Amino acid sequence: MKYYKDLTIFFVSYYSKKKIEKIVSKLNNKIKFLVIDNANENGLKKNLEKKYKNIRVINSIKNKGQTGGINLGFKNIKTKYSIYMDSDISFNPKIIDTFLKSTKKIKDFIIFAPQHERSFYKKEFHSNKYNKFKDIQLMKLVHGHFLFFNMKNVKKIGFFDENFFLYYEETDFCLRAYRKNQKIYVFPKIKVFHESGKSVNKGNPIEVEANKNWHFMWSKFYYYKKNYSYYQAYKNTILDLFESFIKFNLFYFFNKRKKIIFYNRISGLLNSYMGKKSFRRLNI
Repeated sequence: MKYYKDLTIFFVSYYSKKKIEKIVSKLNNKIKFLVIDNANENGLKKNLEKKYKNIRVINSIKNKGQTGGINLGFKNIKTKYSIYMDSDISFNPKIIDTFLKSTKKIKDFIIFAPQHERSFYKKEFHSNKYNKFKDIQLMKLVHGHFLFFNMKNVKKIGFFDENFFLYYEETDFCLRAYRKNQKIYVFPKIKVFHESGKSVNKGNPIEVEANKNWHFMWSKFYYYKKNYSYYQAYKNTILDLFESFIKFNLFYFFNKRKKIIFYNRISGLLNSYMGKKSFRRLNI
């Protein structure tokens, strides 16, 4: 497809080589791929660049999380459009052509996204602004596992907020774009399956899950505090704190996995309440 010259697909990898290679092997070799390696995984750069001539791998000097990885990707993309995708997804390769063809009809956009595979978006995710297209939905917020970006408009908004290490970074970006009248569209007939939390292929699964829960709670409070108010931030997280305390005590003696998870949810939220930076990192 002639439009492939305008596209770069990029990933942020943290021990995700196998997942990324599974996706790349199914897509057209005329597409440019960029991998941001946050783990400096042994052999990833050498092996991928040798096997696939259309892949470039950049090793991060410092692991700045999902957000920092995406920003590093943005800085190294030279094409008109890019697709960021999580490595733990599966989809019909034809949807890439659909998005590219849609750029000829829809010029004014910052993000195209597929429909969330498990359910329709909640009402608060939808925009109340005028939408001239009947077959696609104008959105306020979208999920971040597969995002087709118009790079010209990304640069107008600015990159992701690197205070987020993991979670809510795309929600924050979408809200900033929405408030500056940038258009975000969801294509209801296009679906991408997301395994969720299956991108890391190394380490103790409990530690990986604990880390994700810590960052989810830290980021949730920070997102509402940043974009709305302290009141809204506490209102939207206080039940999470009480529930986590109750479940931590409930599972303390007989379910080690859940005890660790709820401890990390409490820790992430309390550290966010205290205004501390998002400091937790995977111990693998």
